[in-house]
Amino acid sequence: METKYYIRARQKGLRAYHQAIQQNQDPYLPVLEEKVPELNKLDRLSLGIQTIPLDRVAGSVSRGRSFAFANNFMPILEVNSEFCSKWSVLYESVEAEGLRDPAKVLEYLGFYYLIEGNKRISVMKFLGAEYVEADVTRVIPARTESPELAVYDEYCAFAKATGLYDIFFTRPGSYSRLSGLPGIRSGEAWSQDDVLSLRKIYRYFHSAYQTVMQDQPALPCGDAFLRWLLAFGYQDVRDQALSDVEKSVRLMQEEFRLREDAVSLVMEHSDRNPAPTLLQTLFHPSRIKAAFLYTNPIEGSAWNYWHEMGRLEAQEKLGDRVETVCRIVPSRTEAEESIEDLIRQGFNVLFATSPVMLNSCVEPALKHPETRLLVSSQLAGYHHVHTYYLRFYETKFLLGLLAGILSKNGKIGYIADYPIYGSPSMINAFAAGARMVNPDARIFLNWTSLQSYNPAEPFHDPEISVVCNRDLTAPNPGSRESGLYLRQDGEIVSMASVIPRWGVFYRHVMEQMLKGVFDSSDSRTASLSYWWGIASDTLDIAFSSRCPAPSVRLVRNFQSQLRDQSFTPFEGELKDQSGRVRCMADQRLTPAEVLCMDYLADCVTGALPSAEELVPSARGLVLTQGIGSLATADVGSISWTS
Repeated sequence: METKYYIRARQKGLRAYHQAIQQNQDPYLPVLEEKVPELNKLDRLSLGIQTIPLDRVAGSVSRGRSFAFANNFMPILEVNSEFCSKWSVLYESVEAEGLRDPAKVLEYLGFYYLIEGNKRISVMKFLGAEYVEADVTRVIPARTESPELAVYDEYCAFAKATGLYDIFFTRPGSYSRLSGLPGIRSGEAWSQDDVLSLRKIYRYFHSAYQTVMQDQPALPCGDAFLRWLLAFGYQDVRDQALSDVEKSVRLMQEEFRLREDAVSLVMEHSDRNPAPTLLQTLFHPSRIKAAFLYTNPIEGSAWNYWHEMGRLEAQEKLGDRVETVCRIVPSRTEAEESIEDLIRQGFNVLFATSPVMLNSCVEPALKHPETRLLVSSQLAGYHHVHTYYLRFYETKFLLGLLAGILSKNGKIGYIADYPIYGSPSMINAFAAGARMVNPDARIFLNWTSLQSYNPAEPFHDPEISVVCNRDLTAPNPGSRESGLYLRQDGEIVSMASVIPRWGVFYRHVMEQMLKGVFDSSDSRTASLSYWWGIASDTLDIAFSSRCPAPSVRLVRNFQSQLRDQSFTPFEGELKDQSGRVRCMADQRLTPAEVLCMDYLADCVTGALPSAEELVPSARGLVLTQGIGSLATADVGSISWTS
């Protein structure tokens, strides 16, 4: 009997053992009975024989022989021990005939702990296997309100519907997003073809991910898998060979690395630009070719109209130093094809003006690092794609002030568009403004993206006469149901509206590029997101001539305070609808807390709708930008500069 393989395995075990000791960690296998003291009191459910992923086998149920292994399942007992002999015999048997008997495990919160079969798992891990057969019994965890348990409940439902037990996520909502990629709605059954296709895609990705990201601090495989699917497209990768999957994983490996500061917010325009280096001075471009991508024709979209005004303003200000064009790209395929075509034509900066295009820009950004791609999105999802947005919540606060003054009974209507990140901050800022001048103000919320939305009667209460609707009216100024308005005797009386000035931002970015001081392609240590506000002159309020002059003066006064940053809408006590205090009376929310806001204030009547309640055209945007989406950075991973 040869012991050379045991010696090699033991060397790996001893390295892991000593590393754990140095880091003041337990060097032995984790023990479920010690992690969950009430284990024997919890209900159990037999799942039978399953193929389980080895990287989810976390430890042993009881302490038992766990001291024979380091925390990576590699053996650490002496070479001349009886344990060494048994391990070596088992190794030779597995290599010759495969693993004949399944291990016996408990599954708890998606991880597997061995009742028996420690040596079998040790040998299989040493051989580099990815999966193993096991007799699985699920331990039903005690009920809590933790996000971990919410994700686990989703996992159990997904596994029951598909029979796939090896795809794990860490964020609530990820399983519904995964199901939505092949077009399966919540509650619908998975076809056998869909299950087989997803199993093949995931196993190819899992294998490639383990190969590419080994020994690197990286995202959990499941979270990385969903990010990869969103970037490259489910339908585009479902028939790829393993080699093609590995190529795309290698392209994205920088996106999969864990970083302490995953998102860096640039809060304001600064004239204090760093001095260009010698290389930047010598090689900065003398001319910029910039393309602007719109999802809809400009004449039919107010959002695109204001971005187009920004393009034209930047073109006029920068003159012949820039060349700009615009393209209409209504689908992901057209967006990707247009981006590739524009890059071939020498366009070195592309502005995608809709958040829905974020994932379409990832692959070309990875393939063409010399080209700058910026997406108008509040969420910074990728390190190779910069994002930019405006702090609309500041102007919503100002409209809320005006609404609180105008409302006689305190009932104010608010019509939002999509339940994506940024919407809660706008709604809550509006509510804060209304409450500041009208303590009895109550905000009644509705959504244009709901299937049940009725534009003719958005609110059933006839006493709601002050309404805040969508802000962007151009290029259809004939529509009066926009901005803040009053309903009086069947008529709409406009009071005020928000004016975005995208040209300020577009001009700044292109000037930075012309000076050679825009970020370099090798400096992507974090997702860079421009998030400018009133202080950068990118937002303003336009008042109707019928708006009371004293009210205008009050709002302009607060606008000045926002401009000099002596005031923020989110300072002082803020409670959500459940009564939880989100901001103390003597505090103000940080930019990260505002960016990641996913709740509604206690004076708001209404809710954040689920994807199933929305019209089909809204679901693509909610998939990538919706509350709790994978693109969201954690509050603790966001840094910001002014």
